[in-house]
Amino acid sequence: MGPVVVAAQRGQYSPVTAIDVDPARGWRLAAEQSGPEAALAASELEAALGGPGVEGVEIALSHANGTGDGFRRLGGPGRVELHGDSPRGLLFGAYRTLEDLGLSWPWPGRESGRAGAARLEELVEESPALPGRCLVLGERALLEDADAWIGWAARNRLNALFVHVSTQREPAGAAPEATWRERRGNALELARQRGMTIEHGGHLLPELLRTEDLRALAAGEPPSEDARRILVEHVRAHPEADVLHLWGADLPAGGSGGREASEAALLTANTVAEVAEAERPNLQVAYLAYHDTTEVPRGVRPRANVCLLFAPRERCYEHSLADPGCRRNQRHRELLLAQIEHFGAAGAAPPRVFEYWFDAILFADGVPDLTATMAEDLRFYAETGVHSVQLLMTGHGRRPQPHPNPPAFARLAWDATTARAQRSCSAAFSRSGPRC
Repeated sequence: MGPVVVAAQRGQYSPVTAIDVDPARGWRLAAEQSGPEAALAASELEAALGGPGVEGVEIALSHANGTGDGFRRLGGPGRVELHGDSPRGLLFGAYRTLEDLGLSWPWPGRESGRAGAARLEELVEESPALPGRCLVLGERALLEDADAWIGWAARNRLNALFVHVSTQREPAGAAPEATWRERRGNALELARQRGMTIEHGGHLLPELLRTEDLRALAAGEPPSEDARRILVEHVRAHPEADVLHLWGADLPAGGSGGREASEAALLTANTVAEVAEAERPNLQVAYLAYHDTTEVPRGVRPRANVCLLFAPRERCYEHSLADPGCRRNQRHRELLLAQIEHFGAAGAAPPRVFEYWFDAILFADGVPDLTATMAEDLRFYAETGVHSVQLLMTGHGRRPQPHPNPPAFARLAWDATTARAQRSCSAAFSRSGPRC
């Protein structure tokens, strides 16, 4: 087979069973780089395939202007067509093609293999199980390596980044806001080049507002002039955020929770969302269902720009959330389904789930390999209509060492049906963290 050509336009041909591609025999790039994701797709292919040639097999790049991440690759005599449902879908299709040629990215900074000769399938059509697949950077060391994590995330077909912060200098379970502001410029450039959604925030309301203002918001009262000014300033300070997280205090489970606490939290989120909408109409604000606010706030209707963020920290991780034999998880499963129904009936923004599969605070004795649990969890989340699932990474105290959970999350959030675990979750589970 001759050299590989990267071209921009789609063509017509009769497909064959497979097509042989050998980058070592040369190739040339002829791609219209009409947008950042398409330009990156072309440059990633160019960098991996080596020096250009003059003739050979065409790899034709094209994309629709949709929002989905799916792609279609079709092989035929002398030509491979790669078409994305969106520019980002095209980029993900390019990464899938490089994987088929022998490359992989198991951990930031640890590229594996090299592009070589391979026989590509005649037809590959893929779209993700979950529309949103989000990496949560939740401590200083991760933000300091944000550029590497962003590149790794996109290559593993994640499409969102959540910067989980606190205004404190050395917060536990979050990254310093000051570190994000130092790193934000370059990180955003890289994230936007990859079409990534940006989420920002954490338990910030008690750090920003006075206690009396928090009580007023929880009671459904309009914000004071001072509280409104602070909220407006915060929204303006984070133009990068597509989803803003301004949660209340991180209260322990078993406190004064229940429906009353949930309704107070949703009233607060609605008021914050109203202020945010006046500044940026397309900005979403998250309502956190967590600890004392997991009960459904049935007496309060969420605004259209409020999204549910369900965080089942007290669940059992030995079993999947969908396991009918796990009584602990049955409770969380029923709460999630009821929350989704309540928010959906109000026409609120799509629901999200915040998961703890790589939280070294929760798993203080060492984070176990949760591949099997994640596979079942992510399939359940997709089936129940969850839009985005977020993987919290925090508590490691320094740069985390390579671990199976983050790459497994990326793989399984894309397709939870084919990447099954090699061993049972019981064999992989450690003694730390919630369990039955």
